[in-house]
Amino acid sequence: MPRRRFHELPQERRDQLLEAAAREFAQHGYDGASLNRILAAAGVSKGAAYYYFDDKADLFATAARHGFDLVLGHVSVDFTTLDAQSFWPTIRALYVALDVHAREQPWLLGITKAVWTLSQEARGNEILAPLWEFARSWLRELVTRGQDVGVIRRDLPVELLIEVLLAIDSVFDQYQLGRIHETGGLATPALFDALLDMARRGLAPPGATP
Repeated sequence: MPRRRFHELPQERRDQLLEAAAREFAQHGYDGASLNRILAAAGVSKGAAYYYFDDKADLFATAARHGFDLVLGHVSVDFTTLDAQSFWPTIRALYVALDVHAREQPWLLGITKAVWTLSQEARGNEILAPLWEFARSWLRELVTRGQDVGVIRRDLPVELLIEVLLAIDSVFDQYQLGRIHETGGLATPALFDALLDMARRGLAPPGATP
């Protein structure tokens, strides 16, 4: 947890520091991020950084929670209300809303995804472990609700199905990034719908009509 002195900073200054950290972690991940680059972008000295945070893990966890709070403030869904008919349309609407905010603030979605890609070693950190579990619990709730309403298969472990979703999401992110670098544009809604349809068919219970 950040030190008390961090909470005593003006809100604008706190947001500036956390967003600089989130941008760096979103681009390079936890292991590849540079504390020096974060501090330079935020205009904070290295000595002052340790005045506010214990270490890099503490800063990452604080920035990630900041990102989660903002994301969930924009988009949220009560999975318990979903049924077989509303499940996939709701997931689509959720990702469309996330895409809107990703275009406006790429770091916002990036920092939340950086949590999902923490290395095995990082997940063992006592500060990062609860953050990792929080991110996984969101996907676990999604998958188990899909199973409960009969649109997601039960013949495979939930944790494996989570990994399948994360793999699809990671491939799509890399494709998006390539398009930005090559053409300056993002994937079309039609491509996103095709990808979601592929995920839906792959996760459907065996023998179900896709």
